[in-house]
Amino acid sequence: MKTSFLILLCGALMSCSVLPESVPTDLYQLPPSSITTNAATPQLSGLRIGTPATADSLGGTRILAMVGNNSFQAYPDARWAAPVPQLWRDWLLDAFWRDGRVSELSASSDGLQAGLELSGMLRGLHNEYMDGRAVAVIQYDARLVDTETRRIVSSRRFEAREPVSGTAVNELVAALGVAADRVAVEVIAWTLEQN
Repeated sequence: MKTSFLILLCGALMSCSVLPESVPTDLYQLPPSSITTNAATPQLSGLRIGTPATADSLGGTRILAMVGNNSFQAYPDARWAAPVPQLWRDWLLDAFWRDGRVSELSASSDGLQAGLELSGMLRGLHNEYMDGRAVAVIQYDARLVDTETRRIVSSRRFEAREPVSGTAVNELVAALGVAADRVAVEVIAWTLEQN
């Protein structure tokens, strides 16, 4: 009898909580690239896409906005579906696949050999306010490396800014998708020029 009472008491206490209920978090990913398959035959073989380095603020899953005093604020109840560096790497890999001019693509996490590796520093994948208007910003310092000699073949900064049509997170994500497409078109063309 005493054991039954203790079990019942523990069950009742466990159902009570002083903590507030957690608010559901919306998970976002960048919209799929709108790059279409190029009819040309592959012009480059063996490219590995590396996970970019980032500042600590961009290394997590929070969707960020840079406010007037050069500080970041996170959108409440909204996160990226993966850490930003991985999100960017996987999205860029998909853009290369969609373009079709590079064969034998892989991600650095696959551990596969490739003649060249595209990596670098992701300096921006966020929202900025300029003159009271929201702008989606992507800034990627790309580096193409010969994997055999570990020599840098070429490096270049790519940046795109796209006005955000409203204040909702999904509108920011859509604008980041447009900016990402513009960056990807330039990165792919630049990568092929280095061959």
